[in-house]
Amino acid sequence: MNRGSHLKRVVPPLLSAAALITLPAFGTAPASAQTHSAGTVRLAHFPQQTLADQITHRLGARHAGSYLDRAGTLVVNVTSRDAARQVEASGARARVVEHGIRPLNDAKARLDRFAGTRGAVGLSWGVDVVSNAVVVRVPQNDNDAATRAFLDRARALGDTVQIKRVGAAARVVLSPGEAILTGGSRCSVSAIAVGGGTTYVVTAGHCTNAGASWKTSGGQTVGTRQASSFPGNDYGTIRVTNSSLQTSNAGLTQVGRPPVGSQIQKKGSTTGTTSGTIRAYDQTVNYPQGAVTGLISTSACAQPGDSGGSLQTGNTAVGITSGISDSSCGGSGFESYFQPVDEALQSQNLTLK
Repeated sequence: MNRGSHLKRVVPPLLSAAALITLPAFGTAPASAQTHSAGTVRLAHFPQQTLADQITHRLGARHAGSYLDRAGTLVVNVTSRDAARQVEASGARARVVEHGIRPLNDAKARLDRFAGTRGAVGLSWGVDVVSNAVVVRVPQNDNDAATRAFLDRARALGDTVQIKRVGAAARVVLSPGEAILTGGSRCSVSAIAVGGGTTYVVTAGHCTNAGASWKTSGGQTVGTRQASSFPGNDYGTIRVTNSSLQTSNAGLTQVGRPPVGSQIQKKGSTTGTTSGTIRAYDQTVNYPQGAVTGLISTSACAQPGDSGGSLQTGNTAVGITSGISDSSCGGSGFESYFQPVDEALQSQNLTLK
């Protein structure tokens, strides 16, 4: 996935023949103990995440993250039996692991120093709480000298790091087609936002980098690029200048960050609605155009043209489609990556429509 500075964008698959943009709201920000305001963004309240935050706060360095298992039970990783008893007493399931959260975060921070370097292009990494390690994903056929040198540095961090071979290099999800269009390229809409009496379409930054003027698949004017951030981040906004264009967030009313393991949906103009689970937060992805940090990884299928689309759960907007790790959604190493949407909203002082 890349936030190319010369990529083009398009409107979401949610545009109807009547040019009704029914986009799912998106936005992800750190979950807190209760619904609260983060800048202009109201964050959703997830009871299990609240419990996890409370438990891990008490445990300090003795925890190593939390997630929901397949049964939907909250699991908290801990480094001692005493900490495990505290977790169980709080109503969650404890799992004793080797590494606490601090050495894992430290290992990721050390790798992040090399983000964007030659040896890191095409690779991605981040803390995987289920694996209790920083998982580095490396394209199967990437064995050049620069990559080998980077992997030597990663292995030198010990067993806090795991190397995982995947099908192909991470790349931006973008291709020509229908939806919102700029030039000959197509992208998808993530959400509709408002600020200062003006309406905005939120999409991926590698999309808005592609062009300034946007149209619907039916040829109607949407508006002009307002902001674009890529690489580093992957979000962009389009100021809606067509007063006759109806817009809607199609039932999305809040933004939030559900726990790892949560069921989610991705909506895009190429593959439509696909389902999966959240695998990890704060992932660093090294696109050819540059490194992007703080991404969400999921198992939901996405393909070129889905860029800028919505990641959501229920009525909660979670993210903006950024990229994929493999061209085949069925591949064993497939990952889809998403920009947390709250950053896009906060950067422009916007709220969901």
